Amino acid sequence: VVPITPSSDNGGWAMSPNQKCTPGSWCPYACAPGYYSAQWDPNATAYNGKGSMNGGLYADSNGKLTKPFPDRPFCSPGMFNAVIENKLGQSVSACQTVYPGNEAMIIPTVAQAGGSVQLNVVPSTYWLGTSSQFYVNLAGSDASKCVWGDDTSPVGNWAPYIFGAGQAKDGNTYVSVQFNPLYTSMGFKTSAAYNVRIECTDGQCN
Repeated sequence: VVPITPSSDNGGWAMSPNQKCTPGSWCPYACAPGYYSAQWDPNATAYNGKGSMNGGLYADSNGKLTKPFPDRPFCSPGMFNAVIENKLGQSVSACQTVYPGNEAMIIPTVAQAGGSVQLNVVPSTYWLGTSSQFYVNLAGSDASKCVWGDDTSPVGNWAPYIFGAGQAKDGNTYVSVQFNPLYTSMGFKTSAAYNVRIECTDGQCN
């Protein structure tokens, strides 16, 4: 488990910095790159309906935290079949959204200059078969840039790229990359970003 802004009101939970884990609420948490949270509300059955923000642990009326799936760990390894390989001279942060949760892009995966890091590819058994989504920042970014951006600051949800990754029910892994419509619609130059290529190095690829 990886703490997110532990000195803020969220106390390290994968929630907005000013959001507290309070009695009677669900409290999502973050996992290390390549791992996913294996705990969520088992009664949440709609992507955007009731319960779609109910990830992590449940704090009962007394504030006691409980695991909805006691037999599962807090964090489970993803497919471990995709990495971000950074060939730039600066670090790049990929900011995973919290889902189920408030969908804030605050879970950092940082590829150091000249290095590589696991991309969290969730299995088909993940919540409702959803995939993981990342907003990928400009070169020179780190974990501190996994925050809400705006039209003057192209970070977080305004970052230039959006990555998606997940295993489908057919057993295949699907990875996607696109320019972020928010980034391009506000006139930020795609030439200011770097090139991204999806490269398959092993197995059957299409």
